[in-house]
Amino acid sequence: MMWGGVRACTAVYRWAATGRAAAAMPTLGLRQARHPQQCIHTGSNLFQRKVGKPSTSSVKVLYVPNPLRWLHNRMELATLKAKWDPSFDLQAFKFGAIQAICTVTDLMSQREWGELCGLLTQSAIDKLRSTKWTYDQTHNLVMCPDNVQSAVIKDVRMHTIVDEKYCDIEVLLIGAREPYNVDKHSLILIEYLARFNRNFGEGRLPDWTITMFRLHNFQAVPQRSRT
Repeated sequence: MMWGGVRACTAVYRWAATGRAAAAMPTLGLRQARHPQQCIHTGSNLFQRKVGKPSTSSVKVLYVPNPLRWLHNRMELATLKAKWDPSFDLQAFKFGAIQAICTVTDLMSQREWGELCGLLTQSAIDKLRSTKWTYDQTHNLVMCPDNVQSAVIKDVRMHTIVDEKYCDIEVLLIGAREPYNVDKHSLILIEYLARFNRNFGEGRLPDWTITMFRLHNFQAVPQRSRT
């Protein structure tokens, strides 16, 4: 399984995998985030926290998928594995998707649009470039793998056009990070939604490309008054 367009560089994260899925997981060069010290473990979307200052240890993901959508996605993935790609491994896919999405957040935060070519389609890049970010979003866009609490398969679609076999998998990446301005915010909760596309037609390269990428949810938790 390959992830097109992500270029390895001198400073990369290498995320070790253990267990049976390790052999199937791709190794992906990932640019180091501008603020690597801000990589933390915490959560998003629906969350619980203790009374007082939010912290990375007090936020837990409570994401509950729609049962019918979950069943649909499971059936589509089973069909994908049975008919188009017997080697498909969901955990390996999620591993690569996390790295790819984190890479995109780093590159777009630095406005290195040219580096996104190949990883994203041109239309997806153009939409990102035209996005109007708020000041708080601009300074808190980067998510690195240590920020991630959950990678959710939101949707799976398979369709055939003549001899071409296309699969779209939407991934919702849920996580949190320490804020750029710690005097203003105590925690940043982020969700990114990305659609990965691959052509399983005969003779096609085994590359996944992002055809849609957007900031799905952004919450900047204000810092409590210190008075």
